[in-house]
Parts: sequence; C-alpha cells; structure tokens
Amino acid sequence: PLFRSRSCTMGKQKKKGQSGEATNYVSRNQAQKRLQLSLADFRRLCILKGIYPHEPRKKKVVNRGNSAIKTFYYVKDIHYLAHEPLLVKFRQFKAFMKKFRRAVNRDDDDTAQIGRAV
Repeated sequence: PLFRSRSCTMGKQKKKGQSGEATNYVSRNQAQKRLQLSLADFRRLCILKGIYPHEPRKKKVVNRGNSAIKTFYYVKDIHYLAHEPLLVKFRQFKAFMKKFRRAVNRDDDDTAQIGRAV
C-alpha cells in the first residue's frame, strides 16, 4: 500500500497517564506511603524542609480523570525527602517512644527511669 496508517510506522505508543504532566505529581497519600510516615510526621517534615503542595495545571490528567479535591506534591520533592537524614531520626524516635510506652505500661521502673532522664 502507498499510505500506511501512522501508528504502524511510528514507535511504541505511549499509554495514557504514563508520561508528561501525570508523572510529575504524586498525591499526599501516595507520598506518605512512599516515605512510610504518619500524616503528622509527614506534615512536620514538609514544614521543616520547606516543601509545599502544588496545584497541577492539568488536574484532571494528574488525578487520572477524577475531579475530586486532592493535595499534590512534586515527585522530585518527595524523592528529596526520601533521602533526608531527618527521616531516620523520626523513625528512631518513634521506635524509642514505642519501647518507652511499653516499659511504662509494664511498670518496668528501670527502663522508664532511664527514658525519663533522657
């Protein structure tokens, strides 16, 4: 044939939502799951590091066709937070508080006294 359809001669077709504006943003819930943080810790970390939510230009594309109200962050910002030393400190403190509460509730005076001194 003289004229082939355009899709046959071109490279692999891109899927919807796999490139462009849709890949530059991530929702707050997805960001929390990636960083493995609670909402309070995530908000605290964002405030300390000066990372703010952004309004996407094509909100419907980013939100996969849904027009619901969501908070979006840049993927680059979340990637930056993932390699933050403060994240390790947050996790260590959370683990310490878990052990401390357990000791206090067991009436384990030795461990609790050490925890209160620190």
